[in-house]
Amino acid sequence: MAKQIKDENGNVYVQKKKFYKRWWFWLLVVLVVVFLGSGAFGGSSDSSSDSAAKSQTSSKKKAEANPLSKVYSVGQKASYKGYEIKVNSVKFSQGSEYNRPDSGKQFVIINITITNHTDESQDYNPFDFKLNADGNNTDLDAIDTDVDNTLDAGSLDKGASVSGNLVGEAKTSAKTLQLQYKTSIWNDNTVKFKLK
Repeated sequence: MAKQIKDENGNVYVQKKKFYKRWWFWLLVVLVVVFLGSGAFGGSSDSSSDSAAKSQTSSKKKAEANPLSKVYSVGQKASYKGYEIKVNSVKFSQGSEYNRPDSGKQFVIINITITNHTDESQDYNPFDFKLNADGNNTDLDAIDTDVDNTLDAGSLDKGASVSGNLVGEAKTSAKTLQLQYKTSIWNDNTVKFKLK
């Protein structure tokens, strides 16, 4: 609806909306964008299906070349941007008289070594690691009083390394068990080690 304005002499004027403030203008813009986006002005479906196939092939090759797509075994070294992790050993424990895992679970004690092969100091933190038991990710924050040398947070200079134990709990019936290292809080890149 147009707005009516009275001047000081009592004359009534109708103020019209500018064309770009009208609803039909924006509807037209949306329709043009949809029309252009659907490929209505040429472009065959064959070329789009070819580019989609090439994209899938390219993605597959990248995944195969990506070291993050591999699952490492105990004793193998995994390197991500100069940050090297090795799972040295895995032990299972029912705890001691004073410290036991939850019912139906066992302690999983993972000894790892982290080495910094970059030119800069690198931080490490045990909370960057998760224990994955049959698809269930849990923190490695269990306390087993029989385990010495637990890995604490810290920083590694160029060429330095640290070894320590991570302790978690997992069901004794778990069929698959993995240690997962999340490379950054900004992405979902994960280095995986098969423990069982």
